[in-house]
Amino acid sequence: MGVSWSRKLWACALGVLSLLPGACFAQAYQFYTHSVGDQVQALGQTLQGKPHGGKRAFHVEVVRVLMADLGHPDAIAVVPFARGLKLVQEGPRRALFNVIRTPGRESQFKWVGPLLVDSDWFYESSKSESPLRSQEQARGLPVCVANGTAYEELLSRQGFTRFERGVSYEACLRMLKAGRAALMASSEENFRGLLQATGLEQGEFRRTPVEAGSSPGYIAFSLDTPEAELQRWQRALERLRASPQWQQLYLRFHE
Repeated sequence: MGVSWSRKLWACALGVLSLLPGACFAQAYQFYTHSVGDQVQALGQTLQGKPHGGKRAFHVEVVRVLMADLGHPDAIAVVPFARGLKLVQEGPRRALFNVIRTPGRESQFKWVGPLLVDSDWFYESSKSESPLRSQEQARGLPVCVANGTAYEELLSRQGFTRFERGVSYEACLRMLKAGRAALMASSEENFRGLLQATGLEQGEFRRTPVEAGSSPGYIAFSLDTPEAELQRWQRALERLRASPQWQQLYLRFHE
């Protein structure tokens, strides 16, 4: 066995390179996710979605299937969202999901997706004396946005100018309850998770009939990622979405 082949096998054994049957391919990426709440469970370095856990559980299981398809190590770390963005921007060979793709972020990352597209709605306190009825009315009210998230950019593009900033989605929910903000935007599924995480009662809030927009979630890769690698992940996602396994994952983990 030649020296170069021995070194190649040694690199694979150390996990520096991703291993597929019979060959050693491109270097592995460090994957991060965020805001998982109690929707996942950790088994060593393996993060698994809990059955019927919700959107975050579904995202984790989709990425795990893609990893298995591409021979990538099944290892995902949970970090705060803003920290995850910074880690991927610093690179190299890093990826974060679920990230809303916006014009402001477009050039900061390379993208694979979307994993899922959610509709977002405005939520308000049930004690509000003037229930929200229109987006024009919403533009004149203070909206809580979590630091590092895309909502401020997305809403600014729709003409919103009054923002209150919270350190997290959970903080925004508490600010809504305390009257420090009039509105916050969230998907229905994510809002249910926030209620569970904070212990607040559903009756303290109401979903308004006003849609805030949509939030397509992507895998954001560091800028050093080669185009060929992005295409591998995108093709794997498209294969999964076209297969019966996609619906099975959705019903088992999202619903």
